[in-house]
Amino acid sequence: MDPPSAPNPAGDAGVLPEFRALTLQDAPSPPADEGDLDVMTMERETAMKIVQRAVLALANAAGDVPATPPLSRPHTPTSKENVQRSHRRTASRPATPIPADRESHHRSELDPAEARHDEPTIMNGDIGAGAQPEAVQQANMARKFFSKTIPKFPLEDYVNRLQQFCPFSTGVWLAAGSYILRLSVIDRIVPLTHRTMHRLVLASLVTAMKALEDHRWPQARIAAVGGVDQVALSRLELCVEFLLSFDLQIFTPEKMRDMTISLQKAAQSATIATKLPSSFTLKFPSAKFNSQR
Repeated sequence: MDPPSAPNPAGDAGVLPEFRALTLQDAPSPPADEGDLDVMTMERETAMKIVQRAVLALANAAGDVPATPPLSRPHTPTSKENVQRSHRRTASRPATPIPADRESHHRSELDPAEARHDEPTIMNGDIGAGAQPEAVQQANMARKFFSKTIPKFPLEDYVNRLQQFCPFSTGVWLAAGSYILRLSVIDRIVPLTHRTMHRLVLASLVTAMKALEDHRWPQARIAAVGGVDQVALSRLELCVEFLLSFDLQIFTPEKMRDMTISLQKAAQSATIATKLPSSFTLKFPSAKFNSQR
């Protein structure tokens, strides 16, 4: 028998995710009891619904948080200088080929970002002596997620569009939700508001896709579907990675499940907080309270 042909990893298209037109309204809802949550059998649209609901609830509770103003400095590198000084990454493998009948898609546009392109991701090009404090660098990276105005694209339509033209797996959606939880709730680095949620979801999805899966969509396609240019998408992805200290892997289903449940609980707490009026104060009647002591 003739031996098989030599392997060609660069030409391996892998398993292309199924394209289907299932939206959030038609997607199966997550189980009401957290004990029944199974990340190994969960539909990818259910994971999408969990992340979308949680992000929207947290954004509604946060209100409009202004971006940190840029710090004055003697010289801001131009875009050309930034490209020359920054590290140019090369892809470890090419993007997964897309069938010809799935190539076409309409480009969307988000509003311009609050931060300008000529603002470096790291405040000072040098790391070590002369570098800005870590908190200053984090504030500068957080500004990349702010839109100048609230995008007119509702979050539900936005995630439906992402899933329609660039289907992501269950693991990618849940991992992206865990990144958002860490950035906005646990570490409180990037405020989750209506001006940041679109870019935060997009950047977290791209980061999770490249961190967890062999399959990846071309950068140009995701940028066009997400409404940003490729340079902005690359910088948003780098900001997520730096702000998470490159701790991107989720090695066990149990860890993924715990992070998903924490995201749901954070969303539930945010929903309760937004339903209470500003005049609400919790008080015990003094006589009844004293009698129970």
